[in-house]
Amino acid sequence: MTTRIAPAARSTRAPMAIPTPRGPVSAAVVAVVTGPIDLPPIVSSLDAQVERAVINSRDILTDDDLQLALLFLHALGDGGIVGVDPRWADDGILADVRRTLESALEEALRDRLSRAPIVADGTDRLAAFLAAEATTAELDEFLAIAAVSATCESMPELATALEGAGLDCSPGHYVDAVDVRVITARTTATMLAATALRGRSAVAAQLPPLAGCIVAAAGRLGVELAVDDAAAPVRTDARRFARDARRLVDHLAAAHTLDAWMHAESALRPCELIEQDGVLSAAALALRDVDVPADGRGARELENAH
Repeated sequence: MTTRIAPAARSTRAPMAIPTPRGPVSAAVVAVVTGPIDLPPIVSSLDAQVERAVINSRDILTDDDLQLALLFLHALGDGGIVGVDPRWADDGILADVRRTLESALEEALRDRLSRAPIVADGTDRLAAFLAAEATTAELDEFLAIAAVSATCESMPELATALEGAGLDCSPGHYVDAVDVRVITARTTATMLAATALRGRSAVAAQLPPLAGCIVAAAGRLGVELAVDDAAAPVRTDARRFARDARRLVDHLAAAHTLDAWMHAESALRPCELIEQDGVLSAAALALRDVDVPADGRGARELENAH
């Protein structure tokens, strides 16, 4: 039986665990919302701090601090954060901070798309690899990535795959472990979904990042899952931008993941979470056990070259 994925209603989302900050902005956002809502904020002039950080960022698409802050603010208004007063979702300053980060993200995406042709082959290559070649360790790592790029509420079968691999299904549990490009794919999708027009194109716009790769990985684990990615013809600049932006960020996340594995490296970030997670710590060890030739190419990459 084929499962068709539709956007989950806001009321069904479980609260996300508080992630470990990756810099001063994400630390400031966490400090503010974990404080009492009826007292002056612990961090003053948060909006000004974020504006300065945006100006000084080399590339917001790969800025760990800013992307994590935006992910946190998205979760605050969509399911909430564990231990955080839900009234913070309506705070005016936090709304301004979110708009500042989203405006910077959109500007960066438009700039990148204007300077280079659309590249999406990384997503297709990762999906093909997961469907046919990925090892158990690589599948385990990708499931942790999928748990951040998607939600188990919108993809119930993902929870089945995670549980089958011995991984945690709690929202946000693996945020600390994923590369910033995965977070960027998620924040971009959330930003675009919030402004998507109604209709079939809106449904396609709200598919989880790396949806095709998730389907491929789930299939290897015997979990049947499919996505309904049919979309109406793109007739407006807004819809064209949404389509191309999604393709770009998915490609960046997928290409990073596959490149790490081809060089016998983990696609995840070293963090305390992985050390405490038996499945992911074992996966990281298994990946490092693969011999890497002197030229830096992974064994599987060499085989494909012949």
